[in-house]
Amino acid sequence: MIRALLVLAVIFSGLAAVLTRGRDSLADVLRTTTVSDLTNGLFAKHVDKAIFNAVPRSSALEGIVTGLEYRVLGDAGPLVRAGCGDWLYTIEELRAERHDRDNMALRAELLRRLTRAIRLAGSRLVIVPVPDKAEQVEAELCGVTAVQSRLRDQFWNELDHLEGAFVVDLRNDWPKPGYWKTDTHWDQIGAHFAARQIAKAVTRTLGPGQDAVRLVDRSIRQRSGDLARLAGLTEAPRSLAPAPEQEREVKLEVSRSGGLLDDTPEPEIILAGSSFSLNSGFVEYLQASLSREVAQISQPGGGFAGALLETLDKRAGSLENVKAVIWEWPMRSLVFPPSDAEKNFMRRTR
Repeated sequence: MIRALLVLAVIFSGLAAVLTRGRDSLADVLRTTTVSDLTNGLFAKHVDKAIFNAVPRSSALEGIVTGLEYRVLGDAGPLVRAGCGDWLYTIEELRAERHDRDNMALRAELLRRLTRAIRLAGSRLVIVPVPDKAEQVEAELCGVTAVQSRLRDQFWNELDHLEGAFVVDLRNDWPKPGYWKTDTHWDQIGAHFAARQIAKAVTRTLGPGQDAVRLVDRSIRQRSGDLARLAGLTEAPRSLAPAPEQEREVKLEVSRSGGLLDDTPEPEIILAGSSFSLNSGFVEYLQASLSREVAQISQPGGGFAGALLETLDKRAGSLENVKAVIWEWPMRSLVFPPSDAEKNFMRRTR
């Protein structure tokens, strides 16, 4: 009932604006309309344009409406699920699509081919699947269960039988919650934990690092989550929106011996991940945990293997001196529609 009243209020306010601000434009349309305009659709087009130009634009008003829908109705829009206590989740982790199983089967084959390609390039592959926020923080979903996340967990059977790669299982001993409330990504505690677990796997493979690397904590800043932005809640009044979270900036300091003109060796480890690898100080935590420098080639929106495929396609020669490739990807990306890069790689390889 409340939602219907909100919608009606918006409709009537828009109608009032059209009648007052668009009256002259609509009158011009009616005065200049011909019979031909009525038959070929131009009349409707001109009316639509007049109405569109008459509707007032106000980010403040839109923010209030979005905030009221969220705070009163628990509605965060079509792309975001509102949980309890201002926890937000991406719908990508919760919805089921018709081709999910087909896409997972394709990713299983792609996984095997990519593992073989990295092995042939002379590098060791460390695979890091990132668990769904919906599954790791399921208690805050407010009556919804992470069924689709658990279906994707079946993919671990593929990883268990994978040869020629090291797989890091972050689900074990995960520090709850480990994710930002209003963002899809792990928070700094989750990022630090993931970095330590990955560093253990790499150290078992390559031995301990020798670089003098240390972390320096810097100022605390407010962080507006990507899910809050996606839901339009960053434009809502503070009282109607989730509170911004606090993030401490971290900086990495590397001490090298020798003069300024000495050649700096290229990192022997590259990180080919998704936006998780670009958030919450993860790459800084990783390098500090490894005592090694890491070349960051991760891509925002990289999905399952965007950064890794681009490296193999355009910079395969850069792997010649690389001892280990850390490949991070979110579990939800298993069911994404295949990208053009993935299709092309599948066609080129057998």
